[in-house]
Amino acid sequence: MENLEAFRRALESSHRKNDASQTIRDVIGRLDSAKSEISQASTALADLMDIADEGNCKSCLVFLAEIRATTIAAYNTIRSAENELRNRGGCQKRTT
Repeated sequence: MENLEAFRRALESSHRKNDASQTIRDVIGRLDSAKSEISQASTALADLMDIADEGNCKSCLVFLAEIRATTIAAYNTIRSAENELRNRGGCQKRTT
């Protein structure tokens, strides 16, 4: 009977680990998509900055530069989160 209970607990633990691993993979996929979209937005902002510069619109250029700096910071934050999830390889078992 003890072996059956130990087997049941092992199955539950394995199932939870698999669920957590799948969730982490899903989140990493979403983060990767977000990085791609932010990268495209940053490129578009750079293009707008070129247009503003050609039009000698300094206030537009400053505004666009601030937005682009924010997108770059967001990209770096997402990349860091993605790397952290990849490095951890799943949830760590707590020891108390």
